[in-house]
Amino acid sequence: MPFFVDPIAAVSLTANGRTGITLFAPPWQDSDGEEWQGFLGDGAKIVLLGTADELNTWLGDNPDHDLADHPAWKSFANKGKAALSPAAKAHYDFDAVYELAAAEGEPETVSKLADTVDVAARIADCCEDGKLRSLLNGTREYALLVEGDTSYHGKDGAAEWSRLGDVIAESWERALVRIESWLRWEGSSAAAATAGESVAGKAVPGGASAADVVGEDGAIR
Repeated sequence: MPFFVDPIAAVSLTANGRTGITLFAPPWQDSDGEEWQGFLGDGAKIVLLGTADELNTWLGDNPDHDLADHPAWKSFANKGKAALSPAAKAHYDFDAVYELAAAEGEPETVSKLADTVDVAARIADCCEDGKLRSLLNGTREYALLVEGDTSYHGKDGAAEWSRLGDVIAESWERALVRIESWLRWEGSSAAAATAGESVAGKAVPGGASAADVVGEDGAIR
């Protein structure tokens, strides 16, 4: 899973050719001992802005957002705009999943893919999307990837990596459509993805292209 030092952190997400900045609060416990985690939202969707300046303005205009009641929100807000720029490792590119899975199963690639799928699963949990949660947490290959205990080296590891690639080729477009349905693009991040920037045409494991997957499995189910 991604490692977050702070109780609230700026993260960057890319989906369907668009990139935006939002905030994520990793799991914390409330006064009743109940565990929560959450993204910056407007009560219905995760909000993404194009720049730290835009995010800062949005927060000023929308004080009643979904993280306003977080126990660390006041101290986070006091850090000002400097806290709204994501760290280099806090970028999760859902469009790049095909390319990562098509590469060799080296540790850096596996780690980046695992973190990206893990963040997608956290969107499912935070948005209470049972179908997305079932797809990611209920699929053996995704679960093994995120758990981080699987080696993709050697003959057996290569076979496991290949099985994961097959699963991604068959199912990730469905996951991406569901993820996209929970994202609200604001400011400059709301610019429509231009042709060629979306997932169409990206490499998919097994020699297919993402365009082969779109339309067959792309509907929200």
